[in-house]
Amino acid sequence: MPTFFTSEILLLPKTLNSQESLEQVKELIKDYLQEKPDFNSSQNLIFFNQECANFPIEEVRNIQAEAQYSAGFSGGVKRAFILCNFDSAGDPAQNAALKIIEESPRDTLILLLVSQKEKLLETITSRCLTVSLEGKIHSTDGFVEEDTETSWPINYAQAIALGEKYKDREQALQFISSSIDRTSTSAKQKQILLQAYQDLNRNQNVQLVLENCFFNLVTLAN
Repeated sequence: MPTFFTSEILLLPKTLNSQESLEQVKELIKDYLQEKPDFNSSQNLIFFNQECANFPIEEVRNIQAEAQYSAGFSGGVKRAFILCNFDSAGDPAQNAALKIIEESPRDTLILLLVSQKEKLLETITSRCLTVSLEGKIHSTDGFVEEDTETSWPINYAQAIALGEKYKDREQALQFISSSIDRTSTSAKQKQILLQAYQDLNRNQNVQLVLENCFFNLVTLAN
């Protein structure tokens, strides 16, 4: 079971739309999953709502049925349930999906593909790690990740300066979630970042949350 979350919200790049660019989206997801340890993205990728219509509650029942059918199938190989255009789901469909999002089947990662995170219920967003795929760009060789890693502050002055960069709550959440997902982030750093992510989702003051987070990271490094 993953350390923090069993489900993730993937914010698609503004230039991509799951309804118009499904094949590109699929390639982007495969590329993203290759970065995850022990995940074989060449198999066990199960897409739901591929026609990318408004996400119906009936599709949630299909997800639940697939989870029950294949509960013992993976044999330790990680798989992904990929819910296309999930931000089009109404409140009844989102509520119906909540349990499986919160407690996904063993060795299963649930990915919610969205363009507008604000359309999701707070009960959904608070139970998922949010990852922005805006840093993925298309080239002739496929999707590659832009080098957007930011070094951690090494003193408290830098911590304050970095905190002031992210005054918007959504930007702060995206920065924290992408930092959690970085392979170079240690387990102790992830714990600090996760606390900040949860505090931001509780509508605490953005700047104070970030300053506290970065102060703790400086203290950890010293």
